[in-house]
Order: sequence, then C-alpha cells, then structure tokens
Amino acid sequence: MTNTLTHMIDAHAPLKVIPLGPKNLVALDFRLMKIFPAYNIIRAARLCGQIGARTTIVETSSGTMGAGLAIVCKWYDLPLHIFGDPAIEPPLRRMMEDLGARVVIVEASPSDSNVQMLRMKALLQFMQTNDAFWTRQYDNLNNRLAYSRPAAEVIRQLGRIAFLVATVGSGGHSCGLTYYIRKFFPEMRLIGVDTFGSALFGQPPGRRDFRGLGNSIMPGNLDHTAFDCVHWLGANEGFHAARRLLRDTTLKRGPTSGAAYLVAKWYAEQYPDKQVLAVFPDEGSRYEHTVFDPLWLANNAYRADLLVDAPTIVEHPLQAKGGWAMINWRRRTLAEVMSLNSMMITGA
Repeated sequence: MTNTLTHMIDAHAPLKVIPLGPKNLVALDFRLMKIFPAYNIIRAARLCGQIGARTTIVETSSGTMGAGLAIVCKWYDLPLHIFGDPAIEPPLRRMMEDLGARVVIVEASPSDSNVQMLRMKALLQFMQTNDAFWTRQYDNLNNRLAYSRPAAEVIRQLGRIAFLVATVGSGGHSCGLTYYIRKFFPEMRLIGVDTFGSALFGQPPGRRDFRGLGNSIMPGNLDHTAFDCVHWLGANEGFHAARRLLRDTTLKRGPTSGAAYLVAKWYAEQYPDKQVLAVFPDEGSRYEHTVFDPLWLANNAYRADLLVDAPTIVEHPLQAKGGWAMINWRRRTLAEVMSLNSMMITGA
C-alpha cells in the first residue's frame, strides 16, 4: 500500500522546476501541492494511533487541501468530510465527491470575513457526535514538515536561491520550504504574497474576493519571523496575473500561481543577478469559466486597464491599500510590526 500510495502522490504532484524566461526566474510548479501535507498529516496520525479503521477525517477547506485529502483518504479507505463554502468551484467539489468525500457547504457569502469561522463551527459540531480526526491544516506542524522533499529537489536543481516567492494561506509551504532551504542558504529571502482583507500580516479581516491565499484566522503554521518582505495583491491583480503568466510562459495556472509569478518577476527584474524561485501551487483548469473567461471578468469589473505594474511601499500593514502594496517585514514578529507609533501610519 505504501509504495502504491507514494506512486499515486507522485502522479498527482510531480515536482517540476521550470525556467520562466528571464535567466534568473524559475518556478517550483505543482499540479496539486496540498497532497504533500495531506499525506504527511494522515500518515503521521495513523502511525501514532490517532486514526482508526472507522475514523472520519474532517477538515475545513474551500481549495486544494480538500482535494489532497480526498486522494489520500481514498487510498487509505477512510471516510472524509470537507466543510467548505460557496467559494468551492464546482469542478473541485465534483472531484472530491467522485472520490467519496462528503462536501458540506456552509452557507455564507464567499467573501464573508467570518466564513472560515463558520466552517470551523460546523466541523466542531460534527466532531461532538462522531469519531473524527481533524487534520488541522492551519496548526498541524506536519503541514510544514511535508515540504522537505520539494525543498531538496529545488536545491538539487538550482543550488543557491536568493529569493523564494510564495503565497501564504496556512503558512505551510512558505514556512516549510523556507525552513529546509535555509538549512543550506540561511541568507535566502522569503517573500510572502497575501491579499487585502486577510488577517495574516496585520490587516483587519474583511471582504476577500481573491481566494486561495490569505486567511481570516491566524494559523499556527505561520512563522512571521521567517519573512523578509510581504506583498498584498487585490483580486484584479491576481486574476490578470494568471492570464499574464499564460501569455508569457504558456503555463495555464490558477490565480494564486499568477500572484506568485507577478511578484517574482518584479524581483527578478530588480535583482537580475540573483536566483528567484516562485512557487506555483495550483493549476488552472478550475478557472476556465471565471479567471480565463473574458466575459466573466468584464461582468465582475475586473479590468486590465486598472492594473498597476509595481507595488506601493508602505511602512505599516494598515497603510496597504489598492491593487498592490508591499512592506519590508525584516523577519520581525507580527507584534513588532504592528507596534509602530500610530502617528506614523498614514490615513490610519
């Protein structure tokens, strides 16, 4: 079973390091990145006896963590309940259900700032009356520890890496990859990509039209002191970045990957003699009828003529507004960044 499952994971998440045009810009490209933490979490829990033959696996997810768990649970013959919301794209939901997962949709607006709390409440209510194991992707250290193999592969192929650009949601792949790569290259700079309305880096939680990154709750896997810079992108920038990635490289990937590409390309241009690695966590097939549909973009007022081509540099997270902003985080804690004198915060 173990060898078969390992081969199945390789089939769903082959590791590819792809040059992106500029000689110093490459991507770590995943077909389904979240299968790595899904497997690592389930495997560790089975080994220590937290999961029995009849235990139901539960998680709150509106993205690819649910897909990763659906694949792993199918192979281990474990029942799976995913607590999501209307933001789950129909193809993703069908894929999980085809693999035997039950997808529970918690009714709330996809951009509701409390939607993750509502999903978690439904999950906890289920656990009160069922034998269930919560994989806790936000807080389970086995999420971060799942990225040793991808880190080893990029080091093998690239050697020294100057900048790692990664989107941030649970903190799993950004902090996990960084932990391992810095064992060899401690000077490597980690660039996080978040979105406006996300609580991860000091903004108050609010409406988030750009899903797949950001969070309305603070995950335990997020180590703020790992980050050198943080960028915030709006939905308009993220959606059009995915389309730009397709035009520039022929790679059709999701908007989370597009966001990483946009920011990484900016760093590659700023530092032409430094190796820049962008992490592409999602492929693009889920977005055929949204991000890659010009009519959908027009109907939802996502316009290319409103894009900005460089970030606005801010000194405090509460200053970050508009399409693209960045802060020099300098490996500080969240409390250290937020404690700046309020008189320095423009418009706060």
